[in-house]
Parts: sequence; structure tokens; C-alpha cells
Amino acid sequence: MEVQQDGALADQPAIQTGNREPEGMRGVGIDEQLGAQLPLDMTFRNAQGESVQLASLLDQERPVVLTLNYANCPNLCSTQLAGFVDTLNSMEKWQVGKQFQIVTLSLDPNESDELNQAFKGQTLASYEGDQELAGQGWHFWRGQEQDVRHIADTVGFRYNTVAGGTQFAHTAALVLLDPQGKVARYLYGVTYEPNTLRLSLAETAAGKYVSTLDALILKCFLYNAAAGGYTASAWAITKGIMTFLALLLFGLIGWMLVLERRRKLAHAT
Repeated sequence: MEVQQDGALADQPAIQTGNREPEGMRGVGIDEQLGAQLPLDMTFRNAQGESVQLASLLDQERPVVLTLNYANCPNLCSTQLAGFVDTLNSMEKWQVGKQFQIVTLSLDPNESDELNQAFKGQTLASYEGDQELAGQGWHFWRGQEQDVRHIADTVGFRYNTVAGGTQFAHTAALVLLDPQGKVARYLYGVTYEPNTLRLSLAETAAGKYVSTLDALILKCFLYNAAAGGYTASAWAITKGIMTFLALLLFGLIGWMLVLERRRKLAHAT
């Protein structure tokens, strides 16, 4: 599936002629690579300048949300992450660093430790959950250009270097990874519906983090990629209702049999 964005979502506007596509946006978009395995042995730098591997994030239980942004982005990145944080603030029972983790991988290979740390602090400043937990669970990483490109290619994230190599034209999306580091879902745009994100994470996570209600919803609703959310499954709902009615009927019959047995025993005595 290819998702193509227009110049309104590019970091660096390009001169247009007539209805031609902006030069900086040519080729920018996403080719979904569902099931693709990220290279877990690749090494990046965290906000403290320490070397870290993708494998260090995976505990076989929690999913990981991957975003590709950069600190010097003039508009799109801050808008996307602000919208993401607003969504996270609406997910009271799902906390960053508890049920899931986030990795923001910088598109800029020249981003400094200081700039990266400031970017992380600015992004987390508006998060209303546990700040200490979020600081441990939201990772801001940088890497060599070829390594960042490799990750982007693996998840189908196509971007261009513009403005003499100082800025990047790209789209806005969240890439959900399962606890083994495989691509599980894409959510597009700069704002995200809280229930869609929560259910997507619940579906991606191991059963440990799925509540009874979420498990029921996931059985009755199917993710609709075109709509970007969950839609009701008529058969699943019908099956659930029929199962409930059958259990109710069997329960009623059982109760009637118990009453009849008690009546016979009372009559015998």
C-alpha cells in the first residue's frame, strides 16, 4: 500500500510550476511493509550519546511505536509529535514506558547530543503522564545516514534530503512494531484517534496488556486501513450475541431443572 503526501506536509516547500508535483516531494511517501523485521543488531545513539541497539528495546511483551522526525524540522515534526502527545494524554490507562515504548529516530545524521536532548525535553514537556516513566520509555535516537536510511527503507518510509542537506521532506506517520520488532501497523497524519491507537497497541502487544474489555472489542471490530480505524464486524457481533443468548438459554434450562429437582425432593418427603 502506498501513501503519498502532498507539499503541505513537507518540511521544505519547493517551487511549483502549474500542477506539477513539488520537486522536493517527488518519491516521498510510505510503502507499507507489514511483517517486515527490523534489523535488531543495528546500533544508534541515544539522547545521552550512548550506543544502543534496537534489540535492547524488545522484551517480548511490549510493542514499540516508531516515528521518524528530526529536531531542526521547521514545522511538520513538531506538529506531528504535539498531536501524538495530545493523543497519549487521552490514554489514561496506557502509559509511555509501561505498556509500550516509543522510538523517535532522527532523519538528520548530524544532529548533536545537545540538540537531541532539547528535542526530547521539548516533546515530553506537554506529556501529562508519569514524566520519569516517559523519559525512560520514549527514546530519541540518531545514527549514521546509511543506518537511518536502512531503517526507513525497511518500514517503507521514503524521504528526501533538501535545502542543501540540512532539511528533509517526508510524511507524517506512526509505525507500530510488535514485541519482536516486526512492522504491525501504520497510523497516518499529525493527529491520532486515541481509541484507534490504544486498540492498535493492544492488538500488537502480548496478552498481558490487553484488558478484558479491549479483548472483547478486538473480537467484534476489525481494523480498516482505508478508514484508519476500527469498524464493526457484523459476523463477530452476531456470533457474540448468539453465544450470549445460547448461554442464557442453557443457564435458564439448568435453573429450571434445579427447581424441578427440589420440588420433587420436597414432595417425596
